[in-house]
Amino acid sequence: MRSNGHYSNGLPVGGFLRRVPFWLGAVIVSFVPTKILSTIEYLLVPSQGVGSLILDEALVLSLIMLYFLYAMRYIATRMDRLSEYTKGMSRENTALRLRTPPIRLSRVLIVWIILLVVINLVSPIPLSFEGAVSNHVLVFAYFFLILSFFLWTYGSSMLTIYRAGKLPFQLKPFTEDRTLGLKPFGTVSMRLVSVYAILPIIVTFLQLITINVEIPGGVTVGLGSFRASDLIILGGLILVGVVLFLIPLLGIHRRLQEARRQELSWITPHYTNLVQRLKDRMTHSDQFENANEKEALASEISIVRQIESDIHRIQTWPFDLGVITRLATILVLPPILGVVARIMILIFLRI
Repeated sequence: MRSNGHYSNGLPVGGFLRRVPFWLGAVIVSFVPTKILSTIEYLLVPSQGVGSLILDEALVLSLIMLYFLYAMRYIATRMDRLSEYTKGMSRENTALRLRTPPIRLSRVLIVWIILLVVINLVSPIPLSFEGAVSNHVLVFAYFFLILSFFLWTYGSSMLTIYRAGKLPFQLKPFTEDRTLGLKPFGTVSMRLVSVYAILPIIVTFLQLITINVEIPGGVTVGLGSFRASDLIILGGLILVGVVLFLIPLLGIHRRLQEARRQELSWITPHYTNLVQRLKDRMTHSDQFENANEKEALASEISIVRQIESDIHRIQTWPFDLGVITRLATILVLPPILGVVARIMILIFLRI
């Protein structure tokens, strides 16, 4: 994929769209099919009203799909940069590449079918023809197809980060970097989760606000209904976001743990031996033969102790507390603020 922004290689389509600017291809993929499908639905069930052709779910879903397409390109760009970074960590100048699996239509379709089944279980589709069309089944089916492409890109990238823990990296010395040069993996994982965080935000927004268009009558905006099942779905999305941040880093986590054990394996016995020597000489009557020997042993113990302390400060995860704070902010805070805002509005209206 070319990440210079001029070509639409990141789009899950082929043909002429690969020859147009990315932004134009993304707009076409996001808006044109949804508008065609919503028009077909209106022609099949005209009772939906003309307003459904002007401002309806299709427009909102198109904007979300546009975000998904740009998010896919962002993910690909970040993974390309991470791949370039790993080349500098190769042993003996051998090129290491993080190969993100290519988009496979068959597997994307499997994800799409799973999504449709899950959504139908959560919110069953009406059995009648008019009910199905009125609920914009065609538009939502296309939306979930684009979502499936996004989830495949996101999931395969996270899998690539997980597999990176098994690559023969030349780690940096702990004296230079407490993450041994592996912090960029935590940074990329954090940024990918930031892209994913739009999902719980979207769910919160769609449940909090309803937009109705009537001609004549105009546009009306009201509060949506927030059910217990919606809270469960929202909590599940947040939990999945946290899990998808940590699981890809398990391989890197093991590498850092192993590196710290290896460093401690040579310094700890040496430190123990020095302490034992000091203890033996302190317990014997002759103690130290001279002050210089005592000072030299104490100095060596101090140096070794400092080295051991530095080794213990090697992080076992490629991120710090600030990353965890940002993760909580982007995943948890927006939905909580949305729910609290709705509760405050209801209280205010009742007063």
